[in-house]
Amino acid sequence: MPFGLTNAPATFQCIMNEVLAPFLRKFVMVFLDDILVYSPDLASHLSHLEQVLETLRAHKLYMKKSKCSFAQLQVEYLGHVISGRRVSTAGDKIEAMLKWPVPQSVTDVRAFLGITGYYRRFVKGYGCIAKPLTQLLQKKLFQWSSEAQMAFEALKKAMVSTPVLALPDFKESFVVETDASDIGIGAVLMQKDRPIAFLSKALGDSHKHKSIYEKEFLALIMAVEKWRQYLQRQEFIIRTDHQSLAYLTEQNLHSELQQKAMTRLMGLQFKVVYRKGKENSAADALSRVGHMMAIQAVSSVQPQWIHEVTNSYATDKEAQSLLARLTLVSPDAHGFALENGIIRYHGKIWVGHNSAIQTRIIAAMHASPVGGHSRQKATFHRVNNMFAWKGLKRDVVTFVQQCGICQQAKHPHTHPAGLLQPLPIPEGVWRDISLDFVEGLPKVEGYSVILVVVDRFTKYAHFIPLKHPYTALSVARVLYDQVIKLHGMPQSMVSDRDKVFTSTVWTELFKMEGVQLKYSTAYHPQTDGQTER
Repeated sequence: MPFGLTNAPATFQCIMNEVLAPFLRKFVMVFLDDILVYSPDLASHLSHLEQVLETLRAHKLYMKKSKCSFAQLQVEYLGHVISGRRVSTAGDKIEAMLKWPVPQSVTDVRAFLGITGYYRRFVKGYGCIAKPLTQLLQKKLFQWSSEAQMAFEALKKAMVSTPVLALPDFKESFVVETDASDIGIGAVLMQKDRPIAFLSKALGDSHKHKSIYEKEFLALIMAVEKWRQYLQRQEFIIRTDHQSLAYLTEQNLHSELQQKAMTRLMGLQFKVVYRKGKENSAADALSRVGHMMAIQAVSSVQPQWIHEVTNSYATDKEAQSLLARLTLVSPDAHGFALENGIIRYHGKIWVGHNSAIQTRIIAAMHASPVGGHSRQKATFHRVNNMFAWKGLKRDVVTFVQQCGICQQAKHPHTHPAGLLQPLPIPEGVWRDISLDFVEGLPKVEGYSVILVVVDRFTKYAHFIPLKHPYTALSVARVLYDQVIKLHGMPQSMVSDRDKVFTSTVWTELFKMEGVQLKYSTAYHPQTDGQTER
């Protein structure tokens, strides 16, 4: 199969669905190249196999004999072991989950929940057991806690002891048992008192504050929505331990939740039956299994640099004045507040005038695995989201510019300057000249700068002394008095990109004279080497 091409799996699945369309869900199931043919007896099974194989041959699709098995009473299909009357989990998958190492990152947690979530219908109370792990996916900073370790071990233990589920028989009626508690909801789909599937979900913060009636009603609606494909064929029974729900079809719908939920039950034939809680043990256990994962004590971890920040306040005069003011009024009118000994500015940790701590914070947000040596803007936003101090952006820009790894590994995001163009060969005397300044000389009678003017044809040069400060107008006057009046107006002038030569006065003056101004490449003195020397 060409899995390397874009959308190849989806395209191949569409081909298989189209080829085997007459047999799908009658005696054939197909997922990509896995074809399952099921039959009630051997005689019909041979007939079904013959029809499938002839259809595949007609469309020039062939199977490898070593990967096929025929007339099996039990087969492993998509991670499940399927037999005539039951479904269970595959042994190799359970063994892989049992040997799964402790996650070290959010990606590892997501991978573990992915493989266990595939078998969640086999596990009682999966949602409540896995809640401490799913909460790790919502936080930006991964922190493995004792609660997460307990959930990790409990989930592996639950996966090892998964029950064997019965296959649904659509000739028999289905029974849905539901229950809810303060921490979660649970439901069981059954036939003849044998479980077919389990449903468990931990309640979020928005649902924990609902009344017990709304929680029980929510469990009922979620169970029906989950197993609608089983229940819509015939009448089914809903068992609940909340007596008021037994009269659901006779109640007036007052709340918005009832009105929206009842629209999902339209078209279904069901009967709600009250059952005492102690008799509704399976669903009750699913909704209450989360108490084993409940947090009985809260512990917090405080980084060491937090203590360094608070300790730095002792030697910072501005921090001392802020502490004295915030002790009386917190927060103040300027957005400063005092929380657990830490000064905050608009909710961010305020760092005093301590360059060592500031540098450590920027390094942690830039050079650590969290930062990944990102550029100035990304590093600034990452630091600015949590910390505040005067000159933060300037410090971040300076740090990133001086980062050795970034200078070696990052390439500039600008277009290449192109090939360097040599200066044209001059055609006459004093037609093409070059100019440059020699600065940093000791003062002699107030002069400390020399303007060098070189004729590119004869190499004749003029050395004109200048005093600071000089402007474009004063340099132009000196050039006219000591060069142009002797040799005439040149056709072109070559110079670097000094502010004098790029000023508006200079460019407009020589533009009127018809002189072509040529500037050397930035940071490339070789363009005008003779004048530079």
